[in-house]
Amino acid sequence: MIPERFAPVLRELDPVAERFRAAGHQLYLVGGTVRDLLVDSGRSDYDLDLTTDARPPEIKACLEGWADAIWSQGEKFGTIGAHKIDPVTGETRVYEITTFRAEAYTDDSRKPHVVFADEIEADLSRRDFTVNAMALDLTAGSDMPELVDPFEGAVDLAQRVLRTPLGPEISFSDDPLRMLRAARFIARYQ
Repeated sequence: MIPERFAPVLRELDPVAERFRAAGHQLYLVGGTVRDLLVDSGRSDYDLDLTTDARPPEIKACLEGWADAIWSQGEKFGTIGAHKIDPVTGETRVYEITTFRAEAYTDDSRKPHVVFADEIEADLSRRDFTVNAMALDLTAGSDMPELVDPFEGAVDLAQRVLRTPLGPEISFSDDPLRMLRAARFIARYQ
């Protein structure tokens, strides 16, 4: 059961989720927003990071006519950005929608070699920690989105455990800066 505190975020995302659903694509809310909503952080200024099985041209097609602006500087990495202006408040909300991906790092660069994936689990497995490897399925067709948590991040969050979805030797060798992020998470959640 998804807590009521998710409702404002889900209402905001419903119009864009409906566009992806109508086009036959999956759309998931991922990362820190899911984590912070689960722990009831009290925040309301969430980054809305989304992931999808749609490829970048399909993402742009889904956003066309809905977003006030679309940008594609991250397109080769599968990321399309958009913003929407709230007609009541005039505030601009930024959205980043990224194609499911699996990535690998080479020894000579911190820049990943990106390969698009077809399944949400592949995308979640490449994330830094299990507490960030959770997603809410926005296009499943039910009133309440399903929590996708293949690495038991919700349990780790409740128990204040920090683990990597894959082996730590894989995660930290892919991106050594994840060790610094681990220290930040430990300080934040202790």
